[in-house]
Amino acid sequence: MNLKKVLCVVLALVAVVALASCKGDKDKKSSFGLGEQDLSYLDYIGIEDMDGYEFRIYCRPGTGMIGDQYAEEETGDIINDAIYRRNKTVEALFNIEITAMESSDNKAADATNAILAGDDQFDIILPHSRTAFQYAVQNTLVNFNEVKTIHKDKEWWSRDIVDSANINGYLYVLDGDISTHRLEYGFTMFFNKRIFDELGLDYPYQKAIDGEWTFDEFSKLVKQGAKDLNGDGLMNPDDDQYGYYTWPTFGPIEVLYSGGQRIYSKDTQGITKLTLNTAKTQEIFSKFFSLCSSEDVYLKPGSVTVKEDLFTSGRAMFADKGLGSAKGMRSMNDDFGILPWPKFTKADKYNTVINGHASLLVMPITVPDYDKSGKIIEALCAVGNKEVIPAFYDVSLKTKFSRDFESEKMIDIVRDSLIYDIGYISGNTVQGVGEGLANQANPDFASFYARNESKALSDLSSFLKSYAKIG
Repeated sequence: MNLKKVLCVVLALVAVVALASCKGDKDKKSSFGLGEQDLSYLDYIGIEDMDGYEFRIYCRPGTGMIGDQYAEEETGDIINDAIYRRNKTVEALFNIEITAMESSDNKAADATNAILAGDDQFDIILPHSRTAFQYAVQNTLVNFNEVKTIHKDKEWWSRDIVDSANINGYLYVLDGDISTHRLEYGFTMFFNKRIFDELGLDYPYQKAIDGEWTFDEFSKLVKQGAKDLNGDGLMNPDDDQYGYYTWPTFGPIEVLYSGGQRIYSKDTQGITKLTLNTAKTQEIFSKFFSLCSSEDVYLKPGSVTVKEDLFTSGRAMFADKGLGSAKGMRSMNDDFGILPWPKFTKADKYNTVINGHASLLVMPITVPDYDKSGKIIEALCAVGNKEVIPAFYDVSLKTKFSRDFESEKMIDIVRDSLIYDIGYISGNTVQGVGEGLANQANPDFASFYARNESKALSDLSSFLKSYAKIG
């Protein structure tokens, strides 16, 4: 394993004393060797000297995973440097040292044995979202409802996951501005501005603001955006332009939420139920796959390789990707814009589901002092809200030519509409319903559900018993 440690930039105890002397004064500012910072928004946390405590973060391997929590030094990269400043600020506040370690594999729950053996190795783990629930059902995690120092009502925590993952009084997973992943992996619709300009079409920004950005409006544009570029009378992904380009694990699952449907939902008593099979779900999938069956759309099979990404090469009017993909598209020849995924109808709300690849936050039961670690977690999330999330906006909104201010409003819509469907990320036979339908020659939802309902109900029963002690 690759152990990385953070070196303190300031004498933390001096900083703690300095902060304590001005605690409660909203006009006071504190400096931690990182420039003047207004930290009055942290007053509620209860800053204390933790005498050099080592706060240990366990992350998935890879730059985008451990790099989401740890930066060894400032490099000039906007997000890296914001994470570095966040950690240094929190280190100084509590007189602690933050360290980070990589897990062995992207989806590995490899801390399980150590936790079950009572070995105190980590304060928090940020695993793949589905791995987080693997930890949860093995009785290895702290119930966040018992951590008094984490304030789940604050704006920097995800309200939706607190609601949906809090079952029978048990809440083992959290997400918030301690990570950029919920924004980075929120399914967003990108569009090619050049193609819109060539067709003389208005960008859909105002429709999105007015609540009129619907699946029907999207479909109309898709049909105008496809073009047989080489004039051979055939549509080929290696040569031609499509109105919409997507993958089995992207559009086919996001469309479910565009109409407000969920795989799991809570009933009036707060009990989680399997709620996938509705008339509206049937309508949503029918309409989506009808559009995808046309030559205007390229739904890329998972086993097929095309020469290049159709959107970044300028041969797709629309493509849905995680919002973080914007960082890698600034080298496109064409300029692009960002939109929320369209609502199914005007009566629906915008709903942005977060790709299961995102990390979630969990705390192992081996942590020696839940409330002490909770204070640090709370501070990391709060400072992340002020430092890291604005940096993420800044990077995402810089297109090839300039900052796209209209897209900033779109990202606000996306952020306000982020949802977690526990049925999509907790592990069950229908969590891949979109991909399952996309890979069928005849994507019929009714027959798919009929084949899988019995196993899906059994999966839910097992989950509730292990996670929430129900049954």
